[in-house]
Amino acid sequence: MAMSRKLIKSRISSVKNTRKITKAMEMVAASKMRKAVSATFRGRPYVVLAKSTIEAVMERSGASLNHPMLTSGAGDRELVVLFTSDRGLAGGYNVNMVKFAREQMKSLGNVDVIAVGKRGSDAMQRLKYNVVASFTGLGNAPKYSDIVPVARLALDGFLQGKYRRVRLLYTHYVSGVTQTPSMQTVLPYGEGEKKRIDEGSATTSDYTIEPNASELLSRVIPNLVMTTFYQALLESSASEHAARMLAMKNASDSARDMMESLTFTYNQVRQAAITQEIAEISSGAAALA
Repeated sequence: MAMSRKLIKSRISSVKNTRKITKAMEMVAASKMRKAVSATFRGRPYVVLAKSTIEAVMERSGASLNHPMLTSGAGDRELVVLFTSDRGLAGGYNVNMVKFAREQMKSLGNVDVIAVGKRGSDAMQRLKYNVVASFTGLGNAPKYSDIVPVARLALDGFLQGKYRRVRLLYTHYVSGVTQTPSMQTVLPYGEGEKKRIDEGSATTSDYTIEPNASELLSRVIPNLVMTTFYQALLESSASEHAARMLAMKNASDSARDMMESLTFTYNQVRQAAITQEIAEISSGAAALA
C-alpha cells in the first residue's frame, strides 16, 4: 500500500512538471502567433491590390498580350512548393498538410517538390517524391528576404521551360482554431483572368502603360510572385503557431485533469491505509482487554 502511494505521488509530480512545460510552450506559441497573424493580415491587402493591378494591365492589353509568365511552360513536369514546419508538437498541422499535398499531387502527373520546412521535406522523401530543394528555419520569424531564394528557384525553373506550372501548397490561416490546407497556382500567372479576357471581356481600366505592357509585366510579375510566396509563408507560420498553441493548451488541460484524477486516487489510497491502521489498532486493543 505504501509503495502504491509512493508511485502515485511520483506520477503526480511527473505530470505536474510536464504541465509546466506544455503551459510555457502554449504561452510562447501564443506570443508568436499574435505577431505572425498581425503580419499575415497586413500582407493580404497588398497582395490583393497588386493582383488587381496586374489584372487591369492584362485587361487593358487584351488578347494581343503574349508574355512567357502568362502561358504554360513547355516542360512536362509540375513544380510544387510545400510549406510545413521544422518542428512537431503542433497537433495535426503537418499531418493534414502532407495528407492534402499527397492527394493533390496524385492528379498532377510528374512532380518536383521544393520543401519549405523539415517535416514536409522528410515526408516527401519517404513518399519517394523528387525533392529538388529543401529550406528550413524560415517559419519562426518570416522575413521577405528569406523567401526570395525559394521564389527565384521556382521562377527560373518556369522561365527556362522546365516546368509547365508552379503551385503553392500551404495552410491558410482562418482563425486561432481553424487553418485550411490550400493550393494556389502562381505560374503561369493569371491563367483564369487571361482566359476571361481572351473570351471578350470589356475593358474598363484607364491606365497609360509605358513603355509597353510586356516590359511592365516582366518587371512586376516576378515581384508579385515573390510577394505571393511570402504571403504563403506568413499564412503557414501563423497557422503553425496557432496549431501549436491549441495543441499545448489541450495537453495542459489533459495534464490538469490527470493530476486531479491521480490526486483523488492518492487520497483514496491514503484514506484506505489510515482506515486499515485504525482497524489494526482497535483489534490489538480489543485483544489486550
